[in-house]
Amino acid sequence: MTKKISSYLLILIVLVTACKKKTETKESDVTSFTEYISVYPEKMISVLPKLDFYLNKTVDVQEIGDDVITMSPKVKGKIELNNTILSFVPETKLESNKEYSITVHLDKLYTNVDKSLQDFTVALKTKPLQFSIALQAPSIYNKDWYYIEGSLTSSDVIEGKKITELVKANYNGKEKNIKFDITSDTYTNAVRFKIDSLQRFPDDKTVKVNWNGEIVNSSSKGEREMVITGKSNFKVLSFDVFNDNKQRIDINFSDPINKSQNLKGLIQFVNTQKQNFTTKIKNNVISVYPKASIRNKVDIEVFKGIKNTEGYTLKNNVVRTLYFEQLKPELSFIKSGTILPNSDNLKINFKAVNLKAVDATVYKIYKNNVLQFLQNNNLNNQGNIRYVGRPTAKYTVNLANQGLHLSKPNAFAVDLSDLVTVENGAMYRVELSYHKEYSNYSCDGEESNATIVFGKKEVDTRNYDRAGYGYYYDDYYDDYNWNERKDPCKKSFYRNKKISTNLLASNLGVIVKKGNNDNTFVAVTNLLSTQPSNGAKVELINLQQQIVVSAKTNAEGVAIFDDVKGAYFAKVSDNNSTTYVKLNDGNSLSMSKFDVSGARLQKGIKGYIYGERGVWRPGDKMFLTFVLNDKANPIPEKHPIKFELVDPQGKITDRKIVQKNNLNVYTYAPKTDAEAITGNWKLRVNVGAAKFNKVLKVETIKPNRLKIKVKTEDKFVKSGRPVHGELEVKWLHGAIARGLKYDIESKFSRTTTKFPKYDNYVFDDVTRRIRTSNSVIASGNLDNEGKVSFTKKADLGTRVPGMVRASFITKVYENGGDFSTDVYSTKVSPYKSYAGLNLAEEQQSKNYLFTDQEYAFNVASVNEEGKGIINDLEVKVYKLSWRWWWSSSSDGLSYYDGSTQREYYDSKNVRTSANGKGAFNLKIDKNDWGRYLIKVKDKKSKHVTSAVVYFDWPSWYGAKRGSQDKTNATMLVFSSDKESYNVNENATVKFPSSAGGRALITIENGTQVLDHFWVETKDKQTDFSFPVLKTYTPNVFVNISLLQQHSQTKNDLPIRMYGAIPMLVKDPETKLEPEIQLADELKPESVAKIRVKEKNAKAMTYTIALVDDGLLDLTRFKTPNPWSTFYARQSLGVRTWDIFDDVIGAYGGEVNQILSIGGDEAKAGSKNKKANRFKPMVSFLGPFKLGSGEVKTHEIKIPNYVGSVRAMVVASNGTKEAYGSDEKNAFVRKPVMVLASLPRKITPKETVTLPVTVFAMKENVKNVKVTVKPDPSFSIEGKATQTLQFNQPDEKMAYFTLKVNDFKGIGKVRVEANSGSEKAFYEVEIDVLNPNPVTTEIKELVLKSGEENQLDLATFGTKGTNSASIELSTLPPMNFTSRMEYLIRYPHGCVEQTTSSVFPQLYFPELFELSGEKKKSIERNIKAAINRLSSFQKLNGGLSYWPGGVSANSWGTSYAGHFLLEAEKRGYALPIGFKAKWLTYQKNEARKWRKSSKYYNNEFAQAYRLYTLSLSNSPDLASMNRLRETSGISSSTKRRLAAAYALIGKKSTAESILKSITSNDYNRRYYYNYGSEIRDKAMSLETYTLTGDEVQSIKLAKDIAESLSSDRWMSTQTTSYGLLAMAQYALKNGENSGINANYTWNGTQTSINTTKSLFVKDMNSLKSNNALVINNSSESPLYVRVYNRGILPVGEEKVIQKNLDVKVVYKNKEGNRIGVGSLSQGTNFVAEITVRNTTNETVQNIALTQFLPSGWEVVNTRFTEFGSNTTSSAVDYTDIRDASISNYFTLSGFKSKTFRVLLNASYLGDYYLPGVQAEAMYDNDYISRTKGQWIKVLK
Repeated sequence: MTKKISSYLLILIVLVTACKKKTETKESDVTSFTEYISVYPEKMISVLPKLDFYLNKTVDVQEIGDDVITMSPKVKGKIELNNTILSFVPETKLESNKEYSITVHLDKLYTNVDKSLQDFTVALKTKPLQFSIALQAPSIYNKDWYYIEGSLTSSDVIEGKKITELVKANYNGKEKNIKFDITSDTYTNAVRFKIDSLQRFPDDKTVKVNWNGEIVNSSSKGEREMVITGKSNFKVLSFDVFNDNKQRIDINFSDPINKSQNLKGLIQFVNTQKQNFTTKIKNNVISVYPKASIRNKVDIEVFKGIKNTEGYTLKNNVVRTLYFEQLKPELSFIKSGTILPNSDNLKINFKAVNLKAVDATVYKIYKNNVLQFLQNNNLNNQGNIRYVGRPTAKYTVNLANQGLHLSKPNAFAVDLSDLVTVENGAMYRVELSYHKEYSNYSCDGEESNATIVFGKKEVDTRNYDRAGYGYYYDDYYDDYNWNERKDPCKKSFYRNKKISTNLLASNLGVIVKKGNNDNTFVAVTNLLSTQPSNGAKVELINLQQQIVVSAKTNAEGVAIFDDVKGAYFAKVSDNNSTTYVKLNDGNSLSMSKFDVSGARLQKGIKGYIYGERGVWRPGDKMFLTFVLNDKANPIPEKHPIKFELVDPQGKITDRKIVQKNNLNVYTYAPKTDAEAITGNWKLRVNVGAAKFNKVLKVETIKPNRLKIKVKTEDKFVKSGRPVHGELEVKWLHGAIARGLKYDIESKFSRTTTKFPKYDNYVFDDVTRRIRTSNSVIASGNLDNEGKVSFTKKADLGTRVPGMVRASFITKVYENGGDFSTDVYSTKVSPYKSYAGLNLAEEQQSKNYLFTDQEYAFNVASVNEEGKGIINDLEVKVYKLSWRWWWSSSSDGLSYYDGSTQREYYDSKNVRTSANGKGAFNLKIDKNDWGRYLIKVKDKKSKHVTSAVVYFDWPSWYGAKRGSQDKTNATMLVFSSDKESYNVNENATVKFPSSAGGRALITIENGTQVLDHFWVETKDKQTDFSFPVLKTYTPNVFVNISLLQQHSQTKNDLPIRMYGAIPMLVKDPETKLEPEIQLADELKPESVAKIRVKEKNAKAMTYTIALVDDGLLDLTRFKTPNPWSTFYARQSLGVRTWDIFDDVIGAYGGEVNQILSIGGDEAKAGSKNKKANRFKPMVSFLGPFKLGSGEVKTHEIKIPNYVGSVRAMVVASNGTKEAYGSDEKNAFVRKPVMVLASLPRKITPKETVTLPVTVFAMKENVKNVKVTVKPDPSFSIEGKATQTLQFNQPDEKMAYFTLKVNDFKGIGKVRVEANSGSEKAFYEVEIDVLNPNPVTTEIKELVLKSGEENQLDLATFGTKGTNSASIELSTLPPMNFTSRMEYLIRYPHGCVEQTTSSVFPQLYFPELFELSGEKKKSIERNIKAAINRLSSFQKLNGGLSYWPGGVSANSWGTSYAGHFLLEAEKRGYALPIGFKAKWLTYQKNEARKWRKSSKYYNNEFAQAYRLYTLSLSNSPDLASMNRLRETSGISSSTKRRLAAAYALIGKKSTAESILKSITSNDYNRRYYYNYGSEIRDKAMSLETYTLTGDEVQSIKLAKDIAESLSSDRWMSTQTTSYGLLAMAQYALKNGENSGINANYTWNGTQTSINTTKSLFVKDMNSLKSNNALVINNSSESPLYVRVYNRGILPVGEEKVIQKNLDVKVVYKNKEGNRIGVGSLSQGTNFVAEITVRNTTNETVQNIALTQFLPSGWEVVNTRFTEFGSNTTSSAVDYTDIRDASISNYFTLSGFKSKTFRVLLNASYLGDYYLPGVQAEAMYDNDYISRTKGQWIKVLK
């Protein structure tokens, strides 16, 4: 025992001593020896070195001794001195991979050497001996003998005789002799060799070459097999590229080639236009010489027709990509994915080119940190792992010892199990990198010979040992040069050259499905066997890594969870495997390739909104009904259901909340204002988180009085056929419309070409467009039966992008001039067949594809009916130029085709299969990134489809991805035996498969997974059946996940394929069949009885509507039927996640998934009183509940109406989920009927011809007396009574002439018809309107204390437009009344104008003596504005300029907020949440602001923003200080900033800022903050009032008061701010002496005694001449103003032109100019208005108003399928009224915009055409008003 201990101690001592000796050998500090030595040997040396030292001075000794240089360990050698080069050459070869030191004893060369410099020592090490073997493809002597040539390259020299022992070859079981080109006594590091005399046999034989460096102390070893092709197997062996003086490709074959054959067509360059080359045959080599130089690469195809000398041909075509340049060093992964099943190995495959080695670094993401990593990453993302993992191992892997040509791409593998021990549940990242030393790239003809040390390396963990953001970069180069980053001969090329992939070892395959109702389905399988995993633990975990719920799988491998919210991960564990699934939306499997479209359910809730008609007039009541179906996700009783009515500008105009009930039918009947804007309104219904919308069209429509029926022959017009149709017209009450004039206008416009089974394909060419054009295809008069037929061939040209929408508007004119319209649309097919394109998509980027990755693009070919056909398609790919991109308008695509701004890139030919589908692959090189146009052409029909795709470099999260698009490869296509089933039938499904797999079948709908089962697969095809259940209505999707065993090699299909097909399911029990019993004929002013029952005696809830057919026909309204919506096909509501695309080996490439699409969403869906000109014949009743077997009767009173009505019953049964509807039409008529035609409004002085149509419907009606009753609004010229005689039932006309009096208000026209006992009348209200604006005259007095004076006032203008008011004030006159009326009357309503109209009114109750009604009016105004402003607020808290605008308006947000804060101080409630969101926006914008040239967010806007924050007690001092220190800010900015400081009590800072102002810079105009000089002065007054500077305040108040009291124009912003600033000043500085006065108005005396400073009152009892006597009993002067208002008669308006030029031109439908002074009745024509900015400044917020004469009608079709019938310039908004059209827009300097409107000269008479007015709403320097004129409409 003692002896053993002594031995151990002895060994320890030896080791310590050895270590000590080693540490004592130190290298010299070279900087200290610069006096003597300049160059010394490199540290890594050869085993046969010559070690040179360059001396800086001549030696002092005469002879050099043998002891001048010594080596340790001791080595003998020869020392030489040649001039100043001292050399040491060892006598014997050194040992490989060994450390040495060499010392130069300088004291033996020089005298007087300092003791510390006597010995100069350098540490050396000999190179580790590594060598590599490269083998060339077998070469042939002749048809019977082959040979193989190779080369050996080593890191250091090897003795020749030993080299011959390193490499061995074995062929056909026998060792073969290898001939080396070296002598035995030489040393070399490169030698060539040949394996000779390899005899060919009938079949292929293998040569095994192996090498082992053990005898030369080298770790290099390896083996490679080469195939010697059998005589029976003629094939291509290799391709060699020569890129010297003359480019050449040598194709090496296994046999000598028949020289006599013609090779033309048997060798071809693929996908290039460079097809010309010559060939030469020599033995077994065909040399190809391209005539045009090839750059980079070329694809070459060798066809199987080539023959050898024996007459045999190749068995297959061969295609190769050949490179004509040296490939740059590069790494890429071959197999993508993350999950490694333990099937055979844990190898990671990668591809390398021109690299001798790579560094492999392994990082471990610890098991308990995996979810933290997945919070911000997917399994395959290469995100930062610094806080979740560490590097654990690093190896340098030798690539040069495999006998491969490293200059070409080669595949390699790293086995993870060789690097780390894999832990269950942990993830690993393997990173491969390389440096310049690893490069095999030849620079200037030389390759790098740097020594590479292979094997395990030390791991650098510095980045993982500390927090913070600092990093150490191993590959950071101080001399990095960006310009050299692409040059492999420069070090900068190798910076950060690395690829990495994440790995998770697991055998568990997991599928997760989540429905819209939050039910979650999880299936777990074994990846190796596909067997379900019983007992696997499934945990659903939220984003914060907390377990929400867990369970174990059943025998089917399934776990089901109900109503799980917040699950973000699924973690599945079983035995030694753990799998993670991230359940975010972007990771779900894409369903875009499958037919899963339909109506989208919201949280399992379905809703249906319907109205009683399709279009409403402003002022109409809307009868709207919402039907709810919450069976799948029940809503609790009394849960609130919110209705909101939203106008076209986004303003919520009405809101109603009802409670959930068991009937689930809810009615809502809002009424729009008579002045409400027109356009598309919207009804929003909110049920919890579910939202339902319906567009409501509001237009100034008139109901039809004629029933128009237009029919065409087919569903669509087929290619080559004309449009043929028939027109039939009757009066609504049933009379035949004989001989009436008609015209049919067509519009051919572009539409999206779609076919039912190809939803995801594009069938339109983006480079082509059809010019939308209107043309009359038929016109004339109807025959005696009211009918006519028409035929028109559509001239669409030859470059139509796809299907065309043909819209027809039919107008039929009554003899009285009024007309009825009908719009009908159909499709026209220009082609007999169509090409379709389905674009590849990239989920990681969403909107572009990655370069250097291959993507599959699907194509289709269908006939006109949409049926797939076999066809030949041509694909062309063009690269679009950047110049083209940026110079184009509206993407420029329609102007692109045929332009020169493109570059041909690629072309392919595709033949579609019997189902009409095909595909092609496309890969874009990384250097060719950009936009590409892909065009697919049908070679037969010449139809073209196209799309633009953007290719770009992968972003950081996608840069390490595979190179294949697997969308198509993982797509499973299958079918069912029928498309539609009835409940309780059996469905059979068949899908292609291979034996030994397993398929998970799930039956899914719009909400959840309904059923599931497994099916074991069979060879070639598997089929299965299942019963169709009641719960499957209206449709389900059969979803199949087809799984294969991970280790199978029988086919190259992915490990998982998936797909879905729709299956329609019908259930008769879901249909209600309500029945209406209503008389076929009703009488005006009678009571209609409607009986309602259900055909099968089912219970139901229903509503009833009785509506004028003339209203319904305007939009071809169909009776609502909830069944069609509730049982319309639903879109797939289940999202699926699985891990199979992350399984390595499952598929050779990363998942290039497309953006997940669950299917298409359902398409839904205090002023003067006005005349109710068009009272709608509409009645609505309900909802009612009908019991089983019950019948109910309802009575509806019919007004004085003639025509036709439709009764509509809409029924539902929420409990049974059954729905239905019914309709019944009835005439409303009597023996004598009368109809009159009148304009929509009339104007004083106009002359109107009143046509009256009388209908005698029975034989006994002979004489009818027609009388027009008198009315104050008009005078009857000529007879007021006429008699019409009838010989038979017929219609006849009577005409009366009405002269419009000088009148304002509502007139009434009543026409009576009498024939014996039969009586009828027609009565209608009509507005008498003067389009001129209100004119105001002001008379002023200043009364001293005790003074009395008189003012005389004569009224002016049109009768009924006159008014007057008195304003008394102790303050200087400010024109408060007139200016405030201007704000209130202003016709437009953006965020600024809405605020301006009420802001000053906040202060009126404190300033003015107001009546109780006036105070209530102000309160109503302020509340309405607050409510309206809430509709401007966006999600970020800012307010847009118009409601629903895209972006927030900076100034408008501050201005509106300022008003709302002041309103809140005065007790007004703000909308819930408004202020908090507004504050958030203001704070964010304040913090982000930096001074910039962007005038819309300048420093003044920032100062105002900061002011409002201070006003809200939320000051942002940091931003205030930053703005204060900003140089060059304006004086206005400084004043507003000073006010912000003053508000928070920092008065000294405010005064300091104000003192720094040296000049005034009040702006004349500033569009983006609506400024002006007076507005800016008003804001300054506000500041000085706040800071108490009376001198400045008085001066400014005087200027502002003078401006307000003048006649000068002011914008709404200037007016409002001027009034509110003066009001604030008056409240703070007024003496409150009050007003004590009395006045006499036309003999009536009134006394005034108030403490307020202002008194305002409207004057009653207005006469033609009026007298006002007023006495001032106050102590101070009294300022008196009397306002006299009226509207001037038409024709007396003024013409104005100031910086805007307005031109009006009228044209006929052919585009020719016409005069409108006299037009024939029924003429259709276009008014074209052009507005031009005559300055170089951009003008914002221009309002253009075009008034119409009474006798003209706007032909407004924008609410129909016809759309707008004219084209105009772009505008912000358009409002169409009965008497005017308004457009709002911006106009750049010297630019113009043109607006067109289609008009019809409808009503006989003399009318006034007012001028057109254009004005900039914030700048009176821009205004134009044209002269009006009198016009005539003649018969």
